[in-house]
Amino acid sequence: MRKILVPPLMMVLCIVGMMLLDSYGSLTKVLTGNIRELGYVFLIIGIALPAWSAQIFRRRQTNIIPYKSPDKMVTEGPFRFSRNPMYLGMLLIIIGVAIRIGTAESLLFVGLFFAVANWWYIPFEEMKMQKVFGEEFDSYKTRVRRWV
Repeated sequence: MRKILVPPLMMVLCIVGMMLLDSYGSLTKVLTGNIRELGYVFLIIGIALPAWSAQIFRRRQTNIIPYKSPDKMVTEGPFRFSRNPMYLGMLLIIIGVAIRIGTAESLLFVGLFFAVANWWYIPFEEMKMQKVFGEEFDSYKTRVRRWV
């Protein structure tokens, strides 16, 4: 994993990309009216999941930096239903912004973040988890799905 493109920065770049694309082009509005208010629900849940996860990491006094080696395995709180609640939260934030913008093109950034997280960030982190925690991590992977 490149230290310069940490997941929160990738999320911000996706959001900025959506906003720039929306402000500089005539895009295909697919969501209008009150349905766009649904974006706030995704934003709230998207902010809450990483915040809750980070709180657990602080309480357990474990490393939260994705490119550093893990020192403790966390399986409580949101980690009971998602192996990656922080990535899930960031994805929900991007979905929320995309809904608020309401254009079809903003979905490209949702797909981009999902693809990078699912096939670049997460496998890198899971490889490190596997090396450090072995069978304990294997058991956790059989009980808890990658996203939800």
